[in-house]
Amino acid sequence: MAYSPSTPSPGAAFAVGSFPGAISEDSVFPRPPPPTPKGHMPLPAIADAALTALFDRMVLSPPVPVLRLGAPSRLTIRSSAIPLVSLDSPDLASLRAAGDVGYFHLVGHGIPSQLPSSALAELSRVDASAMRASILSTLGFSAEAEGVDAGVEPVMVFDVDELGMDALPAALEYARLMREVGMQVVGLFSGSGGVGFGEKPFAEEGGRKARCLVWVSKVGSGEPAVPPAAGDAKAYPYVLGLHCEWEQEAGASSWVMDDSGEWRAVGASEGALLVTIGDIAQVWSNGKLKKVRGMVRPTPAPGSDGEEGGEPARLSITVLITLPLDSVVSPLLPLSGAGEEGGDVEKEEKEVSEDGDENVGSFRPFSLESYAWGLHHDQLESKDPLAPYRI
Repeated sequence: MAYSPSTPSPGAAFAVGSFPGAISEDSVFPRPPPPTPKGHMPLPAIADAALTALFDRMVLSPPVPVLRLGAPSRLTIRSSAIPLVSLDSPDLASLRAAGDVGYFHLVGHGIPSQLPSSALAELSRVDASAMRASILSTLGFSAEAEGVDAGVEPVMVFDVDELGMDALPAALEYARLMREVGMQVVGLFSGSGGVGFGEKPFAEEGGRKARCLVWVSKVGSGEPAVPPAAGDAKAYPYVLGLHCEWEQEAGASSWVMDDSGEWRAVGASEGALLVTIGDIAQVWSNGKLKKVRGMVRPTPAPGSDGEEGGEPARLSITVLITLPLDSVVSPLLPLSGAGEEGGDVEKEEKEVSEDGDENVGSFRPFSLESYAWGLHHDQLESKDPLAPYRI
């Protein structure tokens, strides 16, 4: 049925004043203002100018906000993005996330909460200056060839399997427990799923032996928000580094240098260990795992300059899972890719090289002894220490 414009549709309400220009009593539109009386006199010029100036200040001319950008810096805070791995219930996603950045927080490790403090208390009473020759010997260097000032980091280095820690029962227990945790983490990266090494590097049939070093450093003074100075820290090759942050201050308590050469501030997580992936692990994984260059650098404590009259300097302990000095480091092929005739080796290298990362690729074998000497004497910021060994 058709309707003409003048015929209302059935059921429709015909509003009064529906023609253009009219406003009904129930209209939602505001009424127009009443007409100005003819007898209305304009404001005096002085009042009009005052109102105009006030209006300009309040509405038309607000202060323009200025956006101030800080100076460009390579500092990147990544505390919110740190992967969390549980040793009790590890999952593949967290391991992959850890391998993508080179460091992660580890929970479920079982380290007693008071043991790190007891270990630090024992180590603080050791005369580090009298250990210079033994430190260099532990690292595989001779004191005569070094000519290094005794005050240069690290303060102390111990091999857990040697006799240097017999007089430090708490520190020795802490180091051995941390070694057990580190070996379990190595096992996590030795499983399937395309994460890590693809095989167990310390299996009895493999012939490799793990070495555990306790690396004790002094936490110097400085501004907490500033990365460590270039070239003032020593480093040593390792598979994994384990660092306890429970004794650190709140906030960003540690610094790591990622595989791209940027310092990153890492916030502490209550009850968690900070685990870093080292250069040996990156070679073993054929570049699938990102590494951290060197050891964790704790944030300086305010006033911990170690000078007379100031607060005594703190110590920091990092436990390193590494290899004997006479080892040869080379990529480990996954068990599924190591055929009897080695036919899948080229396939594995191709998959790695197509990741699109310039730092990913295969490595040629190299002597750990020569690499450790170069790493210990070079500045971490200069270049990727593994660059000469990439294919």
